[in-house]
Amino acid sequence: MTATELDGQCSCPYGADGMFCKHCVAVGLAWLARGEPIAEPSAVPEKITDERLRGFLQARDPRWLADELLRAAQADPLLRARLEVAAGADARHAFDERNLRTRLDDVIELDDYVSYGEAYSHFGRVADVLGEVAELIGAGFADNAIELAEYAMELIEASAGAVDDSNGEVGGALALAQQIHLDACTAGGPDPVALADRLVDRALSSDYEVFLDAMPGYAEVLGEAGMTRYRQRVEAAWQALPPKQPGVYGDGRFTVTYLMERLAECQGGTDALIEILAHDVTSGYDVLRIAQKLADDHRDEEALVWIQRGLDDFGGAVHGDRLRSLGADCLLRLGRREEAARHLWANFEDSPSLADYQALHAAAGEDFPVWRERALTLLRAQPAAVERHMGVRYVQSAGRSVLVEVLLWEGDVDHAWQAAQQGGCHQDLWLRVARARAATHPADALPVLRRAAERLIEQKNRSSYQQAAELLAESEALSMRCGQSEGFQAYMVGLRAANKPKRALREELDRARLPGG
Repeated sequence: MTATELDGQCSCPYGADGMFCKHCVAVGLAWLARGEPIAEPSAVPEKITDERLRGFLQARDPRWLADELLRAAQADPLLRARLEVAAGADARHAFDERNLRTRLDDVIELDDYVSYGEAYSHFGRVADVLGEVAELIGAGFADNAIELAEYAMELIEASAGAVDDSNGEVGGALALAQQIHLDACTAGGPDPVALADRLVDRALSSDYEVFLDAMPGYAEVLGEAGMTRYRQRVEAAWQALPPKQPGVYGDGRFTVTYLMERLAECQGGTDALIEILAHDVTSGYDVLRIAQKLADDHRDEEALVWIQRGLDDFGGAVHGDRLRSLGADCLLRLGRREEAARHLWANFEDSPSLADYQALHAAAGEDFPVWRERALTLLRAQPAAVERHMGVRYVQSAGRSVLVEVLLWEGDVDHAWQAAQQGGCHQDLWLRVARARAATHPADALPVLRRAAERLIEQKNRSSYQQAAELLAESEALSMRCGQSEGFQAYMVGLRAANKPKRALREELDRARLPGG
């Protein structure tokens, strides 16, 4: 600042951002009005650089330096530990982790319930302390970080029931602690056999899948001895499982089987994993997992054998459509287009949908016209929609909804409109086909938009009124296009009169500048 300049600071939001705010302007004008000269600013203290500070310290008495370091170390356990290691102490025992362990207790253990709105800041504090644990790794105290990360995981799981975890912050905190743990194990020197036991014990007891994905990340850390122990523990748990029963869950099987699968894949690849997966095949889903893994490895012929087994043994129930879709993918890669189309036709025939029609179209290639005619014949034979009024809700069957969707996807708006008129369709689809129809026949679309608006009005809430007003504004534009503006105005007069008590509706209609008010 020069002798002809003003500077200022203020605690308001603008001032906090470094701006010369209106408060500074007001004070400055008042001060200038007094006619006092602007004093030269005091000199800004020179910044001490690292190089200058190093030179200063090198010139100090060693006893003074020692006193200053000891004083700083009293407030910084990590600095104290580093100094002790430099003086010859064992790094495994130099760091006093009691303070950091207490900090983990204080921030993670909960006396009161943490609500949804408080969860983000709570876990932000947890992440801050976990960050301090992570700093130990680079400072040479990885073994301490291992213990503290495991302790933090115990605390997080124990307190999880006292947190609104709608956004998954518990899982995020555990994932961070697990990453710190793996980094610490990689940098430190944990006993591999004891580590293997802890990884398995925690995975089997955790309700939050802690260490469930330990493989292959910990394989190098564990080495031969640790991996041998890990495999012994997991295999023993797997062999102790009772025979798998179809439809039975919650018996602890998932965790043990998952650990076994990851271990097998880590040590033996695809074949070892499939051997585990094939151990207990009791459903189409079990077969699907095997076939998917084979297909992922481009072993399509083998995948097809399993797919056929799944369809034969389990009748295609539940996961039959996924088995056939996967089979079609394999067959297409093998150049067997006709067989692929038959798989996809079976899916479409079981439960027609636009997605299945599109898949059939993509697979059949030049033969699609034959499949198309079969598909449209099946869709036209579906029962027409049945609509009934229940209070303010309309209950409607699907009718010819898939046929309408298919024809719209193909760009055949006229036949889509005809199918909707003859067989009905879902309400949202009625709007889609009506809007498509409006491009050439705006008058045809008017009743559909009005009917949809009237149903929204019957829901009697502000949001539905807003949507109804938007549809009616759309109807007004169509009415103008087809020369029915007077009829629309008369319709709006009647609509407003029939719903006169609904003040919120009137407000939304007025906001949309609709006539009749």
